[in-house]
Amino acid sequence: MYFLVEGGNAIANAEPVNPEDVPAVVQRAKLELPQQLLKNLQTDIGSAGFKTVPAGDIDLMVETADLVKIFQTDDNPKDPVLAAKQALATYLKAKGLDANVKGRNVHCGIPYKQKATGKDKIAQVDYMVIQDAAIVAPYHQHGLRGMYSDETFKGQQNFVLMASIAKHLGLKFDPFGAFLVRRDNNEVVARKRRDVAKVLLGPNAKESSLDSVKTMMQALAQDPDREGKLAQARQDQAKGLLTLPEEAAPGTAAWFRKMGHNL
Repeated sequence: MYFLVEGGNAIANAEPVNPEDVPAVVQRAKLELPQQLLKNLQTDIGSAGFKTVPAGDIDLMVETADLVKIFQTDDNPKDPVLAAKQALATYLKAKGLDANVKGRNVHCGIPYKQKATGKDKIAQVDYMVIQDAAIVAPYHQHGLRGMYSDETFKGQQNFVLMASIAKHLGLKFDPFGAFLVRRDNNEVVARKRRDVAKVLLGPNAKESSLDSVKTMMQALAQDPDREGKLAQARQDQAKGLLTLPEEAAPGTAAWFRKMGHNL
């Protein structure tokens, strides 16, 4: 029998983690960190522990400012954040753990005992070093909102649709910075999910309107600028980057397309 396994290849001896083992791995991963990092640590990032398939890696978000402060790298003339990530990797290695730095992540091999077999295993945990982690994390905590119960849900498609709508409005969105900014001068327009939802989807949109492509499409159903906002998204759909569910409400462009197709 073959299983879909997601992510993870930065730790040599790491193996996919079964859903029932994720909580124990997360707890051990928290214990391996300096105590000061736990206050603003963000968990439940991505699908690990929420999907029924084994997770190739488990993501946690570490606050950048905390990491720089703890390892006192703010006076590093070249790159204080990179220096802090390297210091964290060195700290973890000193505890006998495999660790390395790639991009925004400090990858670490976390040992645990697998429930199904009782065998000792290694899980890949990615400590993602993120500025304003508490603001960024909600954009990536799909499992807490039950989105993975929908087999068609893909978190990446949320960001593709958000970027498409933002482009029409002269804006752009960074999902790992939680910055919705103007395209011409990078002025910040919104950051928190509830505010971003109202800018992209209209004043009546709620934070939950950003939960999925489906909920965003529902929020746009009566938007007079709906087709303009979805123009780029339709091109992205043609490229296979996302799938747009069509409500086909009478009188909408989707309805006319469907009627034409059925003639």
